[in-house]
Amino acid sequence: MTELNTDLILHPVRMRIIQHLSKGAATVHELKEWMSDVPQATLYRHLNRLTENKIIHIVDERKIRGAVEKTYAMQEDSPYLTVEELEQLSGEEHLKLFMTFLSSVTGQAKSYLLKDPDLTGDSFGYNQLDLYLTPDELKELNKGMTELLSKFKSNRPTKEHDKISLIQMLIPDPKGRDTQ
Repeated sequence: MTELNTDLILHPVRMRIIQHLSKGAATVHELKEWMSDVPQATLYRHLNRLTENKIIHIVDERKIRGAVEKTYAMQEDSPYLTVEELEQLSGEEHLKLFMTFLSSVTGQAKSYLLKDPDLTGDSFGYNQLDLYLTPDELKELNKGMTELLSKFKSNRPTKEHDKISLIQMLIPDPKGRDTQ
């Protein structure tokens, strides 16, 4: 990954756009529904930057009441982070990406919590569950989660589908730790 691409995706709004488009193509209207806290002009500015730098691309354009509605998708031949690129990042660079991700998650939580939330009726929550797994058990867990979530990740916002953000993180203990 070039430093330019790293800087591009480190912006919280662009990271959220990428996260949404990684689920499938979307129009600006659909992105705006998912990111209602982002002004439309700001959304367009970040879409343009991601398009200009070939992180995303336009897959469809259609006229609606005289305006052109564009549908955006991730570049299939040029993912924003490949496994090889991730492996070449330093711990500090990963920390920067992680902090940007957390900033985005914090912004989503803030938007929910500061708008008269229904904490008993909504599905808001957070916790930490420490698991002790063998490498094979971890592979099994990842495979099971991928299979389970694949059933739902292509759903679009509708009257029947409420948006729920599931944030997954796997953080191993640091190497060289004392075992109990």
